[in-house]
Amino acid sequence: MRNRIAVLAVAAVLPLTAAASLATATQAGADPKSPKVTVKGSVDDCPDGTSAVKVTIKTVQESRTDKSPDVEDNGEYTIALKKVPTKGQKAKATVTCEEGATYKDTFTLKRPAGTSTTLDNIDLAPPY
Repeated sequence: MRNRIAVLAVAAVLPLTAAASLATATQAGADPKSPKVTVKGSVDDCPDGTSAVKVTIKTVQESRTDKSPDVEDNGEYTIALKKVPTKGQKAKATVTCEEGATYKDTFTLKRPAGTSTTLDNIDLAPPY
């Protein structure tokens, strides 16, 4: 009988511990005060009609590149920046297409509001 009570007590406590650990891990990953921001969006083809193969985002503090197959296959990019200031800053994206053609697009890079650390829908297009 004592063993059964001990097993029931452990069985009751473990899910609570797991839930608390998961909640802590989720909150730690979504800190809006963190200088880490993931930028996601779509990328258009170059004016010469070739597909984008690489996206680079450059700020005053850092430069990061996405050369994943998603850029060419789906026209989507994801870049994790690690030094985004609280106030935000100008960023310059350079899109490199097949055959070496490039175009540039600028936008304001800022930390997302709330608890998100992802800045979505930064869509890049060549100037017309």
